[in-house]
Amino acid sequence: MKTNNSFSRRRFIGQSLAGVAGAGLVNLYGNPLFAQAPQPGKQDKVYRIGIIGCGNRSKATIGSINSVPEIEISALCDIVPHKMAQRAALIKDGPRPRFFTDYQKMLKEADLDAVAVVTPPGLHREHAIAAMEAGKHVFCEKPMALTVADCNAMLKVVEKTGKALQIGTQRRHAADYKLLVETIRTLPVGAIIYSDLNDYRGDWRVPAADEYPPGVGYWRLNQAQSGGAVFEMGAHIIDVNNWIMNSEPVTVSSIQGVNNPLLRKRDSMDHGGVIVRYANNALMNYGSVVYNYGPAAPDTFFGTKATIQFGGGQLSVNYGHPPGAALPDGLPASFKKPLPKGGGEVAQMKYFAEVLAGKKMPYPDGIIGRQTVQICEGSVRASQEHRAINIKELG
Repeated sequence: MKTNNSFSRRRFIGQSLAGVAGAGLVNLYGNPLFAQAPQPGKQDKVYRIGIIGCGNRSKATIGSINSVPEIEISALCDIVPHKMAQRAALIKDGPRPRFFTDYQKMLKEADLDAVAVVTPPGLHREHAIAAMEAGKHVFCEKPMALTVADCNAMLKVVEKTGKALQIGTQRRHAADYKLLVETIRTLPVGAIIYSDLNDYRGDWRVPAADEYPPGVGYWRLNQAQSGGAVFEMGAHIIDVNNWIMNSEPVTVSSIQGVNNPLLRKRDSMDHGGVIVRYANNALMNYGSVVYNYGPAAPDTFFGTKATIQFGGGQLSVNYGHPPGAALPDGLPASFKKPLPKGGGEVAQMKYFAEVLAGKKMPYPDGIIGRQTVQICEGSVRASQEHRAINIKELG
């Protein structure tokens, strides 16, 4: 195996920090979150990963890893043993993974390079920190956590251990959302000063009778474990909005609740409306429900010179100007174009393989993941406390 000796640790750190600075991100602790240079003889190796959590989402995780030959699933962990056997049957290549019902035992006994945390959000901090402290790199499903305090604790362990932490908001790796951001960045649409976003979907699936131990309920119906509709659905598009706005959220207002009496009994929020003010004075308006029986609505981004809509398989850009204002010179014609296919799940795992090889920084990393949690936690508190929440209050 060849090693690129010219790709030095100094050069790697310099390029990585330049990329972080270019994205408008600030490292809370003053050090690179992950600055591991490529190690001799490791560029072409197969990296062994263990998955903590074999619920429904793990099907997509396994399906994505199946398309990444650089990563091999070596261990599965879940409190329900037969779920591990079901997930193992989905693995296409490699030896049969070891099964564990205790994640601490898996971290101690399994020979792993990395861990995928695919458990309910309320457990992300515990599992991600334990994995990093055991010397494993971590891919953590979205949202990063349910509180900013938990995110900060995870980031401190990243700094202490030097282990990679990549957050599973896969739209940053999806071709359609890359096209959206590229369009906004490169065409003369003006500054984005308002966005209207939504997640209007039907209720959560009904788990099979044998998915959970007796007395253990479905975590998505529990506010303390899931964070409710805004956390569970909004984390994806809010992350995209943060990417587009390229500015820090400042204040959050929200109304949320359990509204539809026909849904299964729960205390997790089944709807929410969220308004965010960013440091650049842009506004985000986000809405979510889990009782939509019709088509989804497009996400809309309002620029000073154009309106951009994304959804229904197409991207549209409509240029214009306010009445009474001078028509800008050289304004292009409005247009629509089909969106490329692909949700980003496989692409993010291919990227994570490059992170494990020391070739790239985690993306999105914990700083980016925390920004989404700032908005989501702020929205829950704003709803509960009936007031606007200043992001600085969250720590």
